[in-house]
Amino acid sequence: MGNLKKILTLKKVKKEILISIIIGFGIGLIATFGIYSVRKSKQTIDKFITPIAQDQGPSNIPENPNRDSLSLVSPIDESISKESKTKIIGNTWPTALVTVLTEKGEKVIQADKDGNFETEISLISGENEIEVISFSQTGEKASKIITVVYSTAEI
Repeated sequence: MGNLKKILTLKKVKKEILISIIIGFGIGLIATFGIYSVRKSKQTIDKFITPIAQDQGPSNIPENPNRDSLSLVSPIDESISKESKTKIIGNTWPTALVTVLTEKGEKVIQADKDGNFETEISLISGENEIEVISFSQTGEKASKIITVVYSTAEI
């Protein structure tokens, strides 16, 4: 009877070891799949080319923009900036009030007599949704929303 207990105990131990090996193998497969998926998605992301926002200066403002709308010269929508600050440059109605809403706050400025405006804003790390709203002296309203991503990572 003593030998039978030893044999049954050995079979239990072997069974527990086998279960542990199967569980370890399963965890290893899951980890390998996770690493494979991350590397595959990184390769896909690297294939996309995104324009990088550049300071174009006020000289690039169109001479005769459509006066019933708002045009933004800089930054480019869906661009990536390596700088923590960017200039919002555009054109709207002459002497219109322009409100710039950002993730960090808001700025209210007035366009000059030709409708040109420019202001500098701070960006938060990651995606920044910027809304520019223009109110003319006659009560007309125009708005645009652009997205700028601030990243210090090398691209």
